[in-house]
Amino acid sequence: MGGRSRNETIFLATPAQLVCPECYLWLWTTVLSLTHLSSAGLITAIEELYRDAEYLGIHFRYPSGKIYDIPFIFEIFPDENESGRRWVSNFRKADATGARPRYMCRCLPKLQAVELLVQCTVAKYSRGTKTPRCSYLHTPLGW
Repeated sequence: MGGRSRNETIFLATPAQLVCPECYLWLWTTVLSLTHLSSAGLITAIEELYRDAEYLGIHFRYPSGKIYDIPFIFEIFPDENESGRRWVSNFRKADATGARPRYMCRCLPKLQAVELLVQCTVAKYSRGTKTPRCSYLHTPLGW
């Protein structure tokens, strides 16, 4: 998770961003590129980010500025019957064309956790002017 400066504030994506089909596709393709992480590895990476955020000087906030209280990883990705890992595997599945996700998950806590991990660790995902815009009505993910 190197590369981030100390005392950086990372804002969570809004529900509108997470359910927007184009933003979802951007997040999905980015997560799909993380081939070095298995389903359990992705959950572990999120857990490590949450655990080490304070040490790394990363603070999470909602877009309104309210502090994001970091939940326990098992509240988001339960380990019962491997449902957390199954969700990650299903999230990564593509449709018949291979170019789009098989389905859109609307579980906001899981999507927020995955989006935070990607935002903190994937360089091409950082918010900037080169991020594809899907609408003039909201700021897209990665912006």
